[in-house]
Amino acid sequence: MFRNLVLVGFMGSGKSSVGRILSSLTGFALVDTDTLVAQEAGQSINAIFKQHGEEHFRALETKVLQSLVGRIGLIVATGGGVVTVANNRACLPQIGPVVWLDAGTDQLYQRVRHSKRPLLQTKDPRGTVEELYRAREPLYREVATVRIDSSALTHRQTAEAVLAELQQTQ
Repeated sequence: MFRNLVLVGFMGSGKSSVGRILSSLTGFALVDTDTLVAQEAGQSINAIFKQHGEEHFRALETKVLQSLVGRIGLIVATGGGVVTVANNRACLPQIGPVVWLDAGTDQLYQRVRHSKRPLLQTKDPRGTVEELYRAREPLYREVATVRIDSSALTHRQTAEAVLAELQQTQ
């Protein structure tokens, strides 16, 4: 069994929803890094981006991740861009096995197209999804212990696939 489990993947890949199910299946506490960043800053993620920019948000995110190293019994759902910072990529495996929840860009766009996510507030959100995914895909691949394609799976099926895959790699 693993000490913690870290979920990475693009926005809309199901990290939070799958994390809730994994928490109930394992008895581990669910920790959402975006929630921890918002608590640390005393403001919403959108407000952090708007007032301080992405770089400030990423610095808070790194601080939050580092605070999780050495803890036990966590399902950690990360933000989609966590892998864009080299220190974060080094830190993630120290927390626990890293599971990359993946899906095709069409599927991901359908899941997030009506959201108010800061990085999608562009003239071409579909193009933004494709561009960000292309940039982040090799970084997810770099940190992942396992990759689960959640395109055609329910959140429950994805959670079960995560546990089955990790049992094979342990």
